[in-house]
Amino acid sequence: MPAAGLRYASMAQQAWGTQSLSQSLGDERLRGGRSRTFWRRRRTCCSCCREALETWLGFRRWQDWLQGEPHGQLVSLVVGAVVLILSGTAVWSSVGGDPNAGPSWEESMWMSWGLFFDPGTQTGVAANAPIKVKLAALVFSVLGFLYNLTFLGIIVEWIRSSMDTWTRTQSRVWFGQHVLVLGWSEKTLYLIHELFEACYASGQHRRVVVLADRDPAEMHREIQQYFLQLWEHMSFFDRRWRMLSSLKIRQGIAHDTDALDRAGAVRAEEIIILSRDGDPQAADLETTRIMVALSSMRQRVNCRIFTEAQVQEVGKVLRRLHGKIEVIHARAASNHVLSLLATNHLIGACFADLCSFTAGDELYVVDRQTGWDTFQEACSAFDKAVCIGVQAAKQVHGAFGTRIELAPPGDRLLVEGERLLVMASDWQDVQLHVGSLWHWRGGSHGPSMTTRLMAGNTAVFMKEPKEKVTDDTEKEIRAQAVNPIIVVGWPADLADILVLLDTQVPKGTKVFVLSERSEAKRAAAITGGHRKIANLDIEHRYGPRTSGKCLRDLPLKEASAILILAEMQGFTSDDPEEVPVDDDVGDDTLTSDSVCLASLLVIADILEDGDAKLVRTTSEACELCRGVTAKTEVLSSTGKKTKIICEVVDPRTEQVVARNASLQDTAFFFRSKALETGIFTMAMSEPAVFNTLMVLMSPSCPSLQAVPVEPVLQKGGLAEGALSRSYGALARASWRELNETVKLSGGLLVGWHQRSQGLRFLLTPSCGKDEPVAWHAGDLLLVILQPDSVFR
Repeated sequence: MPAAGLRYASMAQQAWGTQSLSQSLGDERLRGGRSRTFWRRRRTCCSCCREALETWLGFRRWQDWLQGEPHGQLVSLVVGAVVLILSGTAVWSSVGGDPNAGPSWEESMWMSWGLFFDPGTQTGVAANAPIKVKLAALVFSVLGFLYNLTFLGIIVEWIRSSMDTWTRTQSRVWFGQHVLVLGWSEKTLYLIHELFEACYASGQHRRVVVLADRDPAEMHREIQQYFLQLWEHMSFFDRRWRMLSSLKIRQGIAHDTDALDRAGAVRAEEIIILSRDGDPQAADLETTRIMVALSSMRQRVNCRIFTEAQVQEVGKVLRRLHGKIEVIHARAASNHVLSLLATNHLIGACFADLCSFTAGDELYVVDRQTGWDTFQEACSAFDKAVCIGVQAAKQVHGAFGTRIELAPPGDRLLVEGERLLVMASDWQDVQLHVGSLWHWRGGSHGPSMTTRLMAGNTAVFMKEPKEKVTDDTEKEIRAQAVNPIIVVGWPADLADILVLLDTQVPKGTKVFVLSERSEAKRAAAITGGHRKIANLDIEHRYGPRTSGKCLRDLPLKEASAILILAEMQGFTSDDPEEVPVDDDVGDDTLTSDSVCLASLLVIADILEDGDAKLVRTTSEACELCRGVTAKTEVLSSTGKKTKIICEVVDPRTEQVVARNASLQDTAFFFRSKALETGIFTMAMSEPAVFNTLMVLMSPSCPSLQAVPVEPVLQKGGLAEGALSRSYGALARASWRELNETVKLSGGLLVGWHQRSQGLRFLLTPSCGKDEPVAWHAGDLLLVILQPDSVFR
């Protein structure tokens, strides 16, 4: 085929598209010279079409510019106004005008302008004017009115957008001495609540500013919904409502220096950086970016900065960026409380109440008053509060480098500068004896000494190494009947939770873990980080957490504790190669809570109905979550209530559960994020209180323990001659008498638990230290004991 023929064939192929090359060419030998003439004509036709197409596209470009560009739109409006005015002039001149404006060009244009710009101009037309005059006035008056509405709407929109831009870029927080919260997560609502409660209890009024890269309307809506339901029974005149009204919300990127400057970071008294949920390394990188921005501002930020970190090594990096930064690892303490709830429910519930401003039972730090020369004299000064220790002037041996000395001897002398640690259920019980009380924020004392516990020393929760267990002792331990522990779900830090459980259970305790995670990822999570598990015998099960078949295969009735843990998206893996996909915080937490509640209801059905009834499906369980569930009494085979601990992470789920009495009777709901926020706020407010609770949780330091009342009564000689047979009581003894007996073992009495109190300890002598109380078999005492002290 000649070269020209091939070239023309290619052009034809491109022009027609659907016609094949063979169909376009035909047989070259049969067509001869007519083929070349045909292709020349087709090529000329395509050129004409191309030129017409380009002309049409050029007009289209002008049309797009006139309609899509701001300058083009302005030109379109101006042209439209000119066309309307000229058209009105021509029509008015043609209809002959009226006595007010004649048909001349000048008078017609003035009348047309009046009808265009002012709709009231048409009222100047006489009622007996010809119909064509009134119709012209009506039409052009309406068209001018619509045009002016459009034009004024554009101006109003431009002014509004300009003002919004100025508000976003030019507004500034001018007041100082405020608390600046950077970032938004599911912990933000809990943090604001903790700050309000702390300020309310201390009598202070402090402004709170929240800076987050989120729509302010959404943040306002969530805050209003949360606090309106939380404080619905509170008086309208309560001072906390005024704190809420003074809360300021700002939208901006937390690691942008301009946004930080406009949020008043330089003039703030404290800056709080909340760590978002998700991949721990990504969350800490975001915190590092914020700290770099704070350290790079034109004016130096000299206030205290409190930040939450998930990886301990990040603390060293952050301290290089700012000298007054405190890095707090609240997750480790929260996990320890969870492990205590599984192994010693009463002690765990006690710590869960203490680790928050909002629970009621709190620790206070007070100054030494006149006449308090010894620790015993300080203890005797309080009627309904208990002195549990001293914040010493120097570091205390065996307290992880802190100055916390718990349960010292009664003759221990108090020196200048030392403060007392007081436990009470009401701050008024403390204030009554000290005159004035700075609730955890002692401004006159200056910042407390920073200790390693503020940086998250996980060794505080581990037991000290003991002597090698003999073979006879090991056989005796194995002979004891130990109920298993069931874990439903696999959060990212489950390995840390298992290590904490390992330190609190006897050897040979079985743990069943149900999750959909693969065996390789489970093994990597447990063996990573040089973790050692000696007492637990872990048995893995694979399957959905809401599957009735998988849950039915677990020994639910024999379990001593059932932990239903949250698996949130972006926070479910210890594997660094598994990069999670970021998701909206609210949707993720709500989904996780829905799965946990569905698992809870399926487990409750299995424990209640037994093998005789069919287990409800997952969909039915989800429907029960939305409605009112039947009150279930979850019983084990031994007749005791099985301890089901269900984790909830979203504030909205917490409020739903709080309103549902039947769900509360089914399980203990562990508010992990609220507890982490409370621990974080506590460490931020007063390190002495935070360190005190961390030392109390440590099994190698003087720690909180629950002991039966019988050996205490026998050791103090209180059981003989004090029996009350009519009420079936073992004895009647006062707080002071029991405390004197506990002191013989080097301990300190701080609370008690009687069978009629449910699942909570009564902290401090609420009925008075000298009033006798009837004690029955099964009652417990909450005491601070040395590691080697026991009551038999």
